[in-house]
Amino acid sequence: DPRLVICFVACVFSGFGCAWDYLYPFPESKIVLAVCSLSYFTITGLLYIWEWFVEKGTFFEGEINGGKMKLSSYIPRYSGNYMMTAESTVGETRAEVKYTKCISTWIDETGTIIPALMEIETDYIFSNLFKAKAQ
Repeated sequence: DPRLVICFVACVFSGFGCAWDYLYPFPESKIVLAVCSLSYFTITGLLYIWEWFVEKGTFFEGEINGGKMKLSSYIPRYSGNYMMTAESTVGETRAEVKYTKCISTWIDETGTIIPALMEIETDYIFSNLFKAKAQ
């Protein structure tokens, strides 16, 4: 997973900087700390770019029932609409379900999420995804 590699490299820079500072206290280690800090923030910026342009809102990607599934979501700015895309691939068969609904349908007046309503909606999405796959 590229995201894990990017995070690992950032942590290596951070850990190296901490270890170097421990072995050679601050005035002596300031150049190494500066390089490690700049590298860490640059790599974190690359992670942000990776998430924004490559993953595009993907929050799940894995294997279910012998096929690959990818779930991604998006909420436009100044909108209460939640857009979810579910993609499934089994062998050569590919199915996609797009779903848009207002967030307020799953939240009560106190701001609490209602799990029963969310379960109904997710069951609907998965049944349509696998129905489309079967056709």
